[in-house]
Amino acid sequence: MLDLSWPELFFVAVLALVIIGPKDLPELFQLFTKLVSKLRRMYGDIQGSMAQLQKEVNIVSGKAQPGDDSWRDFLPPEVRGLPKDFVPGSLSADEHKARRQRIELARQQATSQNTTASDTPIEEKDNG
Repeated sequence: MLDLSWPELFFVAVLALVIIGPKDLPELFQLFTKLVSKLRRMYGDIQGSMAQLQKEVNIVSGKAQPGDDSWRDFLPPEVRGLPKDFVPGSLSADEHKARRQRIELARQQATSQNTTASDTPIEEKDNG
């Protein structure tokens, strides 16, 4: 711990009782325990962040362990469908531009199909 013996700890406790007083000593202990619990939480958060950073570095460097693919669940659906061997930045500028044009054309076709489907009136059958 702090390499304090029992007589030294007893002396510190008596000194704290005399200096701080018996009224304020419980409040000081509460403050100390809150501080220690906050430091433990911060330490746990830092450890979790470092583990996450290590996992991300392993994924980017290609050294990912089995089960490290949980990050794919957080991707948007259109990106989730990319092939496993897809490398970001592997498309040339022309390929990227052509791909964007195909995506935009598909979006326009989808919106035009949705608008024409909603604009067409529903015909009522005459049962008479």
